[in-house]
Amino acid sequence: MPSRLPLASITLLVGFLQLASGIGVAQALSQICHPALTPPTVVASPAQRLAAGARAEPPLTDTFDWPDTPLGVIKTARGYEFFGSDGGYHARQMWQGQWVGNDKWGSFTTTVGTLDNPLGTDDPEDVSVSPNPSSAINPILPSYGYMGGGPVYQVPAGMPGAGNLLATYHAELPNDALYAALGLAASTDNGRTWTDLGEIIRLNQAYSVGLDGFEIGDGPLVLSPDHKYFYLYFPDWIANGTLHLTDAQGVNTTTNVSVARATVSAVLAAAFGPKPHHAVSFQKFYQGSWILQPAIGGASTDLNPHSNYQGYLDIHFNSFLQRYVMIISNDTNFGYSESPDGLHWTLPTLLGNFETIAAYPTSVGLGDDPHILGKSFYVYFTHLPTDGTGWTNGSLRRFTLTCQ
Repeated sequence: MPSRLPLASITLLVGFLQLASGIGVAQALSQICHPALTPPTVVASPAQRLAAGARAEPPLTDTFDWPDTPLGVIKTARGYEFFGSDGGYHARQMWQGQWVGNDKWGSFTTTVGTLDNPLGTDDPEDVSVSPNPSSAINPILPSYGYMGGGPVYQVPAGMPGAGNLLATYHAELPNDALYAALGLAASTDNGRTWTDLGEIIRLNQAYSVGLDGFEIGDGPLVLSPDHKYFYLYFPDWIANGTLHLTDAQGVNTTTNVSVARATVSAVLAAAFGPKPHHAVSFQKFYQGSWILQPAIGGASTDLNPHSNYQGYLDIHFNSFLQRYVMIISNDTNFGYSESPDGLHWTLPTLLGNFETIAAYPTSVGLGDDPHILGKSFYVYFTHLPTDGTGWTNGSLRRFTLTCQ
């Protein structure tokens, strides 16, 4: 008769197999940071937003619905530059001798200010994403009803396109409550113009008219631990034709956190190398593999299946913890999670209730690189009241998170 493994060895073996497969890992990891939060403060009031919209260039044709996405933040000699979508309607108009805008909702808006005053005193520059010169890159572009973004990656020195900007955008197809995809846009003039590079991620659930709404978000590009890949995180909708957290058999039909990746070298070469500039294919992480499922429509594994918090995802590396940090917003409650490798995450803990609607969390580091967090860092979010006034009384708020 073969000998049996001791119970302790079996437990360790099971734990190892779970770790390797990405299943049940949330319970195996302990959180290092014990977050302490300051009360939220207003850093862009309704009055400041109204004044900024009045001086935006080109002149707005609708309200200044900013920021309607998470923010992108870079640090330059001018101060801090912020990138976020203005969700207002941008009709085409003649401005300074040329046609600007388009018939889409959403844009990239650039402001220059400080961490305490992101709108600053300069005129906001409101820019619609231009179609790619090669229509074959994104033939679905004319079908979008909304296209806007904010999370920005600035290419470091020594890499293709050094100094240029690469941004993720959120694009919505029309004729349903909400079906969105994620794509990339590039700027070679510090955000004055943006060019579409095409879609990179779609839900596992295929588009059809009349689907229930599902929010894929608009997360930042995150470097993998070896800096060879861009990771992009999102909630996925597993193909089933209906939208519920679980189906009739109790099987999850949406994920809390999924991830796709592509090599940094390939992404930058395609975006800033020889024309036509375009996005490369990303791959979703599925059942421990990166090569089984394409990011456009493929299936994905839930990296945190037991999370009590779902919604908008913001992920950055924290140099103090030497871990990745995830902030989650479900429009009211914010959750916090950590990961040593970007794939295995702690169960999220509650940061607090910030009143509906509190959306689009953006973590910002206080050092030279705003994308790298430290022991203390800021978390910005858009706050809209529920009294029916919407963007009229909307504000940008911020709290400080300190690890203890």
